[in-house]
Amino acid sequence: MNEDRNKVLSDEVNEIINSRGQFIKLNYLSVRDAYKNHYDWPELDSLRHEISICITFGLCQAAITLINHLLESVLKYALIINHGNSVKQSEEEIEGRVISSFVEKYDEAIKLYDNMNLDKTINRCCTLGLISKEQKKQLHVFRERFRNAYSHSDKSKTFGKSTVPVNGVKLSEDKFVQDESGSAEIAKFLIGQGIIQFEFAQKEATPYFRYIDDLVREIWIILFTNNE
Repeated sequence: MNEDRNKVLSDEVNEIINSRGQFIKLNYLSVRDAYKNHYDWPELDSLRHEISICITFGLCQAAITLINHLLESVLKYALIINHGNSVKQSEEEIEGRVISSFVEKYDEAIKLYDNMNLDKTINRCCTLGLISKEQKKQLHVFRERFRNAYSHSDKSKTFGKSTVPVNGVKLSEDKFVQDESGSAEIAKFLIGQGIIQFEFAQKEATPYFRYIDDLVREIWIILFTNNE
């Protein structure tokens, strides 16, 4: 009985792996650099790794939700670390209490920024020179286009004014016959939204990730090399 069950499970797992083959061939090269090159930032590297895997395997809706998390995380970490860098501690203050002094160094910054919303963190990072004005503008686009759209399941933000051709059918004398034809705004047409969102995510996840991946690396330089 156990052998039969193991055979069934093995077949199911192999079917899942094989079904991802087309996505791996299509997507891996587009995220290979991000996958292979870590940030030297452990707090964010697990997200980079998971997003790369999601896109490679074609799990792009999952990838977008994780990229949203990566975006919010890097901005908050940037604000907290930047603020903490301004806190000076003497060797006497640190001696014998390394953990306590580390917590104290960032305590005020965490209280300031940990609960701040994305709109404000974007603006604050720009004010402090952690991101450029052009990046600020683009991140606000992402905030609406991806973060708010996917996190709040706001279909008007997900699909905008995009339309899809539709053909209506009706049952007449036990036969399906064509009825109304035309186009419909996807955001207002519930049928098929799941499939269409899947297709949108396949096109949008990689460029979104590559932008945020570059941003993380730029912010890392500002935080960790300019203060050496």
